[in-house]
Amino acid sequence: MEASVAGLFSSLPEEHQDEILRRLPLPDAVRTSALSRAWRRRWESVPGLALSFPNGTPPGVVDGVLLCHTGGAVSSFAFIVDNASASHAGRWLVALSRRGVQSIDLRRPRPYPRILSRRRPPTLHSSIFSCAHLVSLHLQEFCLPPLPVGFAGFPVLEDLYLSEIKLPPNREGQLQAIIHGSPLLRVLYLEYVQDPVGGCVIQAPNLHSLTFISSENKGWRFGELPCLDACICYVDEYDEDEQDFGELLARVAQVEELTLHLPWCTEWENGVNVHMAPFTFYNLKSLELSIAFDCMSQMLVMFSLLKSSPNLDKLKVQFREYEEEFEHGELLSAQWTNGMCSNLQDVEILSFDYYLPMDFIKLILSKASRLRTLSLEATRLESSAVSQDDRINEILTCTRASAESQVLFKMHDEFEYIHFGRNLLDY
Repeated sequence: MEASVAGLFSSLPEEHQDEILRRLPLPDAVRTSALSRAWRRRWESVPGLALSFPNGTPPGVVDGVLLCHTGGAVSSFAFIVDNASASHAGRWLVALSRRGVQSIDLRRPRPYPRILSRRRPPTLHSSIFSCAHLVSLHLQEFCLPPLPVGFAGFPVLEDLYLSEIKLPPNREGQLQAIIHGSPLLRVLYLEYVQDPVGGCVIQAPNLHSLTFISSENKGWRFGELPCLDACICYVDEYDEDEQDFGELLARVAQVEELTLHLPWCTEWENGVNVHMAPFTFYNLKSLELSIAFDCMSQMLVMFSLLKSSPNLDKLKVQFREYEEEFEHGELLSAQWTNGMCSNLQDVEILSFDYYLPMDFIKLILSKASRLRTLSLEATRLESSAVSQDDRINEILTCTRASAESQVLFKMHDEFEYIHFGRNLLDY
C-alpha cells in the first residue's frame, strides 16, 4: 500500500509534490520519509514548509527540524515556549530570520488561574526585528528587546498580535515605532501590553481591525485610522486626567463594527466622560456594549452612541451589576429622540442574573419601529422575588412599535458573555 502511494505521489510534477508536503501538518510531512527511499528526505528540501509544533514538544526536536530542513524559506513557525525551551528560542529566531519566515506565533504556557501569575517572562532575541518578511506576528507573554539601531520596520507585516508584552525600560516610543514601521498593517491586537514609556500614538494608514484591551488608559493615544472598520475596546479603569473617552471614540467613528467595555464606575463625579456631539457613526452597523446598568453615566454613554448611529441595525448589550430596585424608566425615556434607532432590527440583551432591565426592554420594544428580534438571555436564580412567568407576561404584553417584532427568551445557568480577547490557548 505504501509503495503504491509513493508511486502515485512520485508520478506527480515536483511542484505538486512540494505543495502536498506544504499542506500537511509537520509530523505528517516528516512521516512521508517512510513511503520509499526517494521520499526518505523529501520533506527536508521543500521550500515554504509550515513548522508548527504541538505543546510539550522537546526543544531538541525543533533544533533537529531546523537543522535538517534545507529548503530555504519557512512559511510559518509556531511554538509554545516553556521554561525548558526558553533558552532555545533565541537561536530559532536567528535561523528563522535568515529563512524569510512569513509568520511567527510564540506563546507561553497559560498558568491557572491566569490573574495569579507573577512570573517574569523571558526576553526575546533581537533577531525578531530582523524578520523582514513577516506577514503575521503573534507574541504572548514575553519581554521585547530594545529595537536595534537602524530598525527598518516590518515592511509587509499585516497582522500584529501582542498579549501581555513588557516593553524595555527607558525606551520611549518603541511600540509606536513598530506600528509606524509596518505600513501594510491591517489587524492590530493589543492585550494588556505594558503601559508605554513616554506614551504611544496608535496610528496606521491601512489598519482595518483594532482590538485594545488594557487595565487603564494611561500613556495611550489614538491618531488617524482612516481605513478602520472594526474596533474592540476594553478598559478596566479610565483616568479622568488622560484622554477623554469621546476623543477615543471620535478616532474610530468610521467603523462598521464596534465592541466596547465601558470602565467600571469610578469615584470621580462625572463617571465616564464622553461628548458625542461633534461626530456621528454613519457606517456603524453592529454595536456590542458591556455596561453597568446601575451606573447612570454608562447608560448615558450608551444612549449617546445610539443617537449617534443612524444606520445601526444590530445591538448587543451585556448588563453588569444590575439591581432590581434600580429602575429609571422616565430618565431613559427622556433620552430617546425622534429618528433614534430607526434602522435597528436585532437586539440581544444579556444579564448576569434573572433581574432583566425592564425599563430598557420596554423602551426598545415601544420605540424601535423596525425591530425584528429581541433576544433576552439571563441566568436563572431560584431566589428571584419575581416569578419567571410574571416577567415574561409583562414583556409580552407591553406596547410594541413594530408589528413584526419577536421576543426570544433564554433562561439558563450560564451564557456566553461578550468576547473581547481571543483564545490564546489555541493556534
